[in-house]
Amino acid sequence: MDSEANETPVMPAPDILDQMDAHIFQVASFRAALELQVWAKVAAGEDTVERIAESHHWDPLGTRMLLDDLSSLNLLVKEGNRYRMVPEAECYLLPDKPTYMGRYLLADFAWEGNGQLAGAIRTGKRPIGYGATTAEAIDTWIGVYSRSWAAPATYLGRCDAMWQQLGIQARDGLHVLDIACGPAPKSLSLARAHPGVRVTLLDWEQILTVAGKVATDLGIQSQVTPLPGDLWTVPYGSGHYDVIYLGSITHFFSPEQNTRLFRRAHEALIPGGTLVVNAIRREYPDPTAPGLWLYAVSEGGALYDFPEYKDMLERAGYTDIVDVSTQPIRATKRP
Repeated sequence: MDSEANETPVMPAPDILDQMDAHIFQVASFRAALELQVWAKVAAGEDTVERIAESHHWDPLGTRMLLDDLSSLNLLVKEGNRYRMVPEAECYLLPDKPTYMGRYLLADFAWEGNGQLAGAIRTGKRPIGYGATTAEAIDTWIGVYSRSWAAPATYLGRCDAMWQQLGIQARDGLHVLDIACGPAPKSLSLARAHPGVRVTLLDWEQILTVAGKVATDLGIQSQVTPLPGDLWTVPYGSGHYDVIYLGSITHFFSPEQNTRLFRRAHEALIPGGTLVVNAIRREYPDPTAPGLWLYAVSEGGALYDFPEYKDMLERAGYTDIVDVSTQPIRATKRP
């Protein structure tokens, strides 16, 4: 008799699947709480099931179960029949705070189009859910960068280190263009390092308004010029900038779009000027921003590796293309 035929097959424990299943339930609770603005209600003194349910005509059983779930997730603290805020919720989950992250978190729940991701992969038709590079995403991006808006100094040390890696020093007369700048910590760190640095910030007007407040808080507003509008249509000028910075934007575009963008930047650089491309790279994926998210919320986005970026940059006319570290790439306009 063949003993091997009688052996019971060993089944692997489905631990990873059980974890995914648990995350699905946790995400559903969190999403419901965001939509219902539970934390704002607790902060306003509606700190029991009865008070919230009566005030807003919610189902008491569902309210209790939701609040208990949030407590188990450490997003509320339950003391007897009362619930109170945790510090993270006070900072990031109250809509009247400048650091509010609720809008962008809700947008992230919808990034895959509420179940349309499989269809997009089948057909290639995208974006789904929302378009991350369109004006409709302004509130989302303001939320994404909430911590940078509120406490830019906490990021500036890392920004200084990046410029050192790139071999770019703040100096008198250095002109920098930051395209799709967001809170602009990278370029503002250069301005802070030397009073002679001049920075132009390009982004949508609402975002530039907040970026301007950051510059004011840092005491460098006189060194900053806003350039509001869409990065595809706003004129950059010709032969004006020593450095152009493209941070966390090129992974939203196709290779053809990036080559076009690099050419626009090339025209705006002085001879010998430097383009810096800083994006999530395929060799070093960021698990907090997976490639499929970039795919789903853009028309042509994807993760690219250094050889792919090098090819795009060469086609746009750059030389001396250098992979500086895990993200930044430095390229030069021929002198």
